[in-house]
Amino acid sequence: MRAKGWWVRVLIKLGLASWILVLASCARSGVHATILFMQERELGGPVFPTRIIVSSRYVRIDPDIGTGNYILFDRKERVIYSVDTADRTILVIHSHPVTLVKPATLVDVVRRGHTKGQFLGYPLVHYRLFTAGRQCYDIEVAQHLLPHAVKALNAYAETLAGEQAITAENTPAGLETPCDLADNVFDPGRIYAQGFPVRMVDTDKNEKVLVNFKQHVVVARKLFVLPADYVRYSPEEIRNGG
Repeated sequence: MRAKGWWVRVLIKLGLASWILVLASCARSGVHATILFMQERELGGPVFPTRIIVSSRYVRIDPDIGTGNYILFDRKERVIYSVDTADRTILVIHSHPVTLVKPATLVDVVRRGHTKGQFLGYPLVHYRLFTAGRQCYDIEVAQHLLPHAVKALNAYAETLAGEQAITAENTPAGLETPCDLADNVFDPGRIYAQGFPVRMVDTDKNEKVLVNFKQHVVVARKLFVLPADYVRYSPEEIRNGG
């Protein structure tokens, strides 16, 4: 699997070049991490680059690099911080149990296809994920690739599930599809169950593709430090109109 389009390759080269400068400045006092370079599209729209940094303590997700917005997941405390630089705010999401009762009709099925090419030497296996008879995901998995990243991203999905459950509970009946409930609430880490998803597409034509990755990289500690002067708020405050 390869990145498509010269502009994607340019973005990746620029991203790698900027990271060389970061690495040079923090080689002694930085944090060891793995950097994932992704390309994404939402609802079948234009492609944009995303960077994910995984350390032993944190996961930092920079969706659409260049906006300045990012998500920081504290793996130890199981807290998600969504940072908005334009509003100078931080949405804080704590992990809590899923209390929503799973419908008996919400049955998940995994169908394995054939080995389908390679990604950087790792064979890709095709899977389709179904819930209640509907296909939710089409994924290509590289087994045994980046197991530490799989563990971290799975924990991120599970941490978010409690809040997603509250949203689902307050959503009018029929608006949440079986795939929504399975993917976000009852089985949030299922896309990682077979290995690292190098490519995945859901029912809404949201697509994520792993373009490249770098392991054992030293990154600046400040990447995992939240802005001290930003206003923090919670989903509960949003629901209560605060």
